[in-house]
Amino acid sequence: MKQLLEYIIPNIVNHPEDVVITEESAAGVENLSIKVNPEDMGRVIGKAGKVIKAIRQIGRIIAIKRGLRVNIDVVDEKNRNVSAETAPPEFDSTPTE
Repeated sequence: MKQLLEYIIPNIVNHPEDVVITEESAAGVENLSIKVNPEDMGRVIGKAGKVIKAIRQIGRIIAIKRGLRVNIDVVDEKNRNVSAETAPPEFDSTPTE
């Protein structure tokens, strides 16, 4: 699962060298945390959370096929979880180039 995120995330951000993906497993649940450059947070979350929702859906499909449970979270530089529901307004839209 981590390999999938290591492929997808660097290809959608402007600073692929800042992407850090951590993986923890506990009680049959795989927790993946994505940390990106603050400028790329909007690209990973997407407008109205569509990008991160799509990434989570892909992860969910793979996890079901493997008989696992998976949680995928985006964390900011202070290691707080950020999602489409809790993201500040500046993260809620896709940045322009």
